[in-house]
Amino acid sequence: MTIRSPRYALLVLGLAAACGGDQKKPATPEAKSPETKPVAEAPKPADTADATPPGDKVKLVDGPGDDRFALRITPPADAAVGREGVITVAAVPQGPWHINLDFPTKLALSAPDGVTLPKPELAKADAAKLDEKSAEFAVKFTPTSAGDKAFTGEFKFAVCQDEACSPVTQKVDFKVAVK
Repeated sequence: MTIRSPRYALLVLGLAAACGGDQKKPATPEAKSPETKPVAEAPKPADTADATPPGDKVKLVDGPGDDRFALRITPPADAAVGREGVITVAAVPQGPWHINLDFPTKLALSAPDGVTLPKPELAKADAAKLDEKSAEFAVKFTPTSAGDKAFTGEFKFAVCQDEACSPVTQKVDFKVAVK
């Protein structure tokens, strides 16, 4: 061994640590990853015409201990049977974090009975907005029956800061009230 070998070993260890090489992975498939957390349902639209503006209905979902991003789900102000609506699902990085534009960002949703989704899986190219400040998808849907419609799915994206990147698989579930 030459005198350089310990230096290279330290360099490799330092790079591995900086790239997140020491992150712990779940031991079993049943174990939950720290990147996955359930999402609460979005509030129902009000029944009156003079209800609060749609901006007040944005659901901010962020859990304890995760300061990397906020998930924002905005249901349509007035979903009605037979009329196309749009739900906005956005990941907004917090603090020093930013969206990784090279990551294969995607949103996959499952429609409940009584709802059709023209495109249940949206890829990076389908994003309404994708920059370092947010990853946002406008999900079109058409209800075929009235009632509370529960959507579920998975949002995959990555957030980075100067030292490291963190891929996120975020469970998504929310309800939309259809009249």
